[in-house]
Amino acid sequence: MASNKVKIPTIDFCNSELKPGTAQWESTKTQAFQEYGCFEAIYDKVQNEIREARFDTLKEILPLKAELRDYSKKTFKRFQNEIPRFPFYDSVHNADLLIPESFDTFANTFWPDGNPDYW
Repeated sequence: MASNKVKIPTIDFCNSELKPGTAQWESTKTQAFQEYGCFEAIYDKVQNEIREARFDTLKEILPLKAELRDYSKKTFKRFQNEIPRFPFYDSVHNADLLIPESFDTFANTFWPDGNPDYW
C-alpha cells in the first residue's frame, strides 16, 4: 500500500520578484492558503539545521494540555484547537513575533525553564 505524504507548499522569500502587494505574491500566498491553509517560508539566510529544529520543536508544543496552551484569550496570542468543523486543527498564534520581547514571552509560555534548541 502506497502512502500519500502531504507536502506543505513552500514560498521562497529570496525571490526578488515576490514582494508583498505584487500580483505574484497575492497569487502565491492565496493558492497556498486555499489548498493547504499554510506554507513553509524559505529564506536562504536561515540554515537548514535551524529550520528543521524549529519544525521538530512544534512537536513538543502541539500536544500540550489545553490549560497550558490556552494561555491568552487575546486574538492572535494563543493556541487554538477547538473548531468543531475542523477537529484536527491546531494552531499557535502570535501577531507580534517581530518584536523581540513578544517572542520571549511567547517562547517562555511553552518553555519556562528555557529551550536551548529553540532560542
